[in-house]
Amino acid sequence: MGQHTHQKSPDRFTSSWASVHFDLLRGVAALVVLLEHWRNLFFVDFPQLSAHRLWLAIPYTLCGAGHQSVVFFFVLSGFFIGGSVFRAIDANHWQWSDYLLRRFVRLWTVLLPALLFCLFWDRLGIHLARAPALYAGLVPNHMLSNVAPLLAPHLFFGNLFFLQTILCPVFGSDGALWSLANEFWYYILFPLACIALWRRAARSHRIACAVLFVAVACFVRNGILSEFPIWLAGAALVKLPRPSFTPHRARSMRIAATLIYFPIFFALGRLHQIPSLFSDYILAALTLVLLWLFLSHKEAFAPGSRRVLASREMARFSYTLYAAHTPFLVFAASLVLGDRRWVPSLANLPLALAVLLAALVYCYGVGFLTEFRTDSIRSTLAHLFRMQPPPPILPSNPLSDLARPPPR
Repeated sequence: MGQHTHQKSPDRFTSSWASVHFDLLRGVAALVVLLEHWRNLFFVDFPQLSAHRLWLAIPYTLCGAGHQSVVFFFVLSGFFIGGSVFRAIDANHWQWSDYLLRRFVRLWTVLLPALLFCLFWDRLGIHLARAPALYAGLVPNHMLSNVAPLLAPHLFFGNLFFLQTILCPVFGSDGALWSLANEFWYYILFPLACIALWRRAARSHRIACAVLFVAVACFVRNGILSEFPIWLAGAALVKLPRPSFTPHRARSMRIAATLIYFPIFFALGRLHQIPSLFSDYILAALTLVLLWLFLSHKEAFAPGSRRVLASREMARFSYTLYAAHTPFLVFAASLVLGDRRWVPSLANLPLALAVLLAALVYCYGVGFLTEFRTDSIRSTLAHLFRMQPPPPILPSNPLSDLARPPPR
């Protein structure tokens, strides 16, 4: 990192090393979710191990922070999406049509194929009957209930319209989709609240948004609302003054923060004595501090850097990786394991790692066909509805001018 500190600070967030860090963290968080689900499906729980517990403690800890990764996603989402709302309102350019087009295209471009693939893999796995207990939710992997009833058409459309955990369960085996309901309704609640408090908006508009905010808040219930402050922490980061440390001091603080943050991040997945919501709030506060410190890396990165390309590529299909991996892993487990789980050993680890790699390749392929096309789909729809086509966006940056200081 140090070799780039002499470069001039970029005019845009996307040209800075901070954006590269954000991309890398988002990709790693999606990978951690995949690792937890892979471990749950393929290997017994840590208390069931009778040998090599000391050697396996670290791998099990690294594969046990999927929920913490979702908390990280919420904070990062609040930063990006909340920032776009702030800037549009501050510039008096807010348009619901543009905002909703962006949000629906971003979500549905991946979610609709993910639901269809879930239906395919689950139906195929149930039909082959290689692991009836697995698909019946009788294998204690902390992930599945009885899958067959969860493939009903009304549940497909309930999940498509982000009603899972509110009016219906998550579709099929794809338990990771629970957080998309949170995301969508935060996308609605936040601008409603901002406009209700926006002094330059028409009074009738402010009142309507306030009433809608209360109605939506009552509709989504406590489960989603209790996590809303985590998302708001990311939005608050947009309004915080950017760090102004010297490059050397900033680098030292980023390293120190990373060394402190990640042990706590993974440890919280094992400390079940702490109430879950309180643990999430602690992690959200620590994530806020970590991201704020990473914003201190304002220097421009070198074009063509391998680290930049790797981080961008990881972020590029992170949403697909999160939304599409579980049904594929469940199907693979049904073929490889049947209705059991392994005790980790040198004999079974290579095959399990091969399945993990196959899941990554599969999700990248799905992302290539879906998530990578988000900008072109959005532009096509904007043209169809006679809206001004939005500019293309980089994976790390739904906000093209994040580096600009917030209006005061």
